[in-house]
Amino acid sequence: MDTIENNYKLKNSKAYLNQYPIYGGKGVIYTTPASNGIYQFRCWIPEEKKYYRKTLQTRHRDEAVKLGEEEMLGVLTKVKTGHKIFGHSWGELCEEFLEYTKERELTGRITNGRYRTIKTQLHRHIVPYLNANLRVSEIDVNSFMDYGLHRRKENPEVHDVTIRNEYTTVNSIIKWGFRKRYFPFEKCNVEQIKITEPPRRDTFTLDEYKILYTKAREWVKDADTEKEKYYRQIIRDFVLIKSNCFCRFGELRFLKWGMVKIIKRDDEQYMQLDLPKEICKNRKSRTVFSRGGKYLARIKEYSKFTGKDDYVFVHQDRNEPVSKSEYYRFWTKLIAFSGLSELDKDLSYYSLRHFGITARLYAGVAHYEVAKLAGTSVLFIEQHYEHLDMSKLMDSASRSFRVDKDGMIVRD
Repeated sequence: MDTIENNYKLKNSKAYLNQYPIYGGKGVIYTTPASNGIYQFRCWIPEEKKYYRKTLQTRHRDEAVKLGEEEMLGVLTKVKTGHKIFGHSWGELCEEFLEYTKERELTGRITNGRYRTIKTQLHRHIVPYLNANLRVSEIDVNSFMDYGLHRRKENPEVHDVTIRNEYTTVNSIIKWGFRKRYFPFEKCNVEQIKITEPPRRDTFTLDEYKILYTKAREWVKDADTEKEKYYRQIIRDFVLIKSNCFCRFGELRFLKWGMVKIIKRDDEQYMQLDLPKEICKNRKSRTVFSRGGKYLARIKEYSKFTGKDDYVFVHQDRNEPVSKSEYYRFWTKLIAFSGLSELDKDLSYYSLRHFGITARLYAGVAHYEVAKLAGTSVLFIEQHYEHLDMSKLMDSASRSFRVDKDGMIVRD
């Protein structure tokens, strides 16, 4: 009778057939009446007081011995390095990671937008891919190799950059799990995705933007109640300010009067926005100078909350930022009222930022200066925003020059 370590023995049993000890008796391979001759692996985990079991997917004993020894070696390695064999399911682990991510948001390490993005990635795609009930011990370095293939089958229109971003989140979870001793590896092997051309988002042409701000005036006047009129006013001014300073949505939403200066120069009102790192996506503070100070001055005339610590884009009856649901509800109304909803475009608040940046490039502002104002990199500006209209390209292509008698280039 062979003895298995940790005080259990091999016995003839109707439940366990063809038992064979491996790795010096630390584990055992066997078949069962229901396994149809396929070998299983079993070992006792004293630290967690549980049996670890796994099917070996073979009917050949020699191959089963080899596979069983590989499993046993993996178990011993995890136990030796302090990693749990059982414990969390994949779903439980991801929820714990989400709690950690929320703490990072609350302490200002990431934005609320980033937290919500990670939450959506986990709940919609990453957790369901492996099954929420899968034990963490069953995840290995290759568990996500086919994730991209799965996402493309699920949604043929999904962008490569989206999948790559989700891969980044996956390996953030794995790296965090490694620090917590849930995994014996720091990252998973994933598909290598090279983005040759970043996806472009829809934006306004100059004519479409003119329609937007012209119709916005009528839209405010068309309000049925004072409350409705207030929210249409604040949304209209948000749109005009965002187009001029091209800040991100969250940066403007959480803007306070203490961060704002209205500067008068040559009969024009400019604005200076001193954005603290806490509300910036890249967690770097910056100062933005822009036209549009008159819109801030107008808000001060109809808002009840204009103190230093009050929000600029605030609810009518309380000093709280206008909710995201209100922003998007009124945006849908404005786009429909202006007739721009009939276009084959997905216009959003982001389109205003894109439009503002493109307008500065049209005006000949240096890429470095635009990048600094926008809070991003020059490379990002070049890759994502400088998509000039064909009319502008044609204008550039039609420019000519000649050489004068002194050998100097003269543009016609």
